[in-house]
Parts: sequence; structure tokens; C-alpha cells
Amino acid sequence: MFGIWIAALFLLDTAKGRDVCYQRVGCFSNNPPWTGTLQRPLLGFPSSPERVKTTFLLYTRDNPNRYQEISVIKPSTIKASNFRTNRTTRFLLHGYSIGNDIVWLIDMCKPGMTARP
Repeated sequence: MFGIWIAALFLLDTAKGRDVCYQRVGCFSNNPPWTGTLQRPLLGFPSSPERVKTTFLLYTRDNPNRYQEISVIKPSTIKASNFRTNRTTRFLLHGYSIGNDIVWLIDMCKPGMTARP
């Protein structure tokens, strides 16, 4: 068992000091404070944007029950949406969802809903 731990630590140590770069979002290092700390003990890089597939769903008072998907890659989606720079904008960042279990997230965007502690 001890040998497995030594091998694992050796392999993790060989990965230190590298970077990964993704177009549009920049470069990430696997050095502290990003990895190798008590809070993030495993070395690793963030997944690529293509793998994560982040989406931006816009709900406004003009469309409270149906979202508009907007994209920084396609600025025309922002221009065609109900987004207005002169209005207050709030972002709800929820981490990740497994499958389509996002009903609570959609409910948070409904008029009259407030964030729960």
C-alpha cells in the first residue's frame, strides 16, 4: 500500500508546473494556489470550454417564463435578446448540474423569487 502512495505522489509531482491554455479564457497553471493546497489537493487543470459547454440563459421581466440563450461567441444572440445594459443584471452561478435537474435554477429566475441561504 505504501508503494502505491509513493508512486501516486511521484506521478503527481511530475505534473507540477505545467500550464494549459484555452482560446478566449486564457491559461491555467497547476501550481498553487490552484492545486496542491489543502483546499485543492489534487493536481489538475480545468476542463476545456468545449467539454464544459457552459450556457448562458437570459431571463428578464420581458421574458420571465422562457429563457433566451445568449453566447459570447455569437454576439448577435445578445443583440437579439432582451438584455439591456441600462437594467440591473444578476448572474446566478450554480456550479454544475447532473443531467437536467435544474428546476430549482429555473424557479430562482421567476419573478418574486429570492435567493435562499
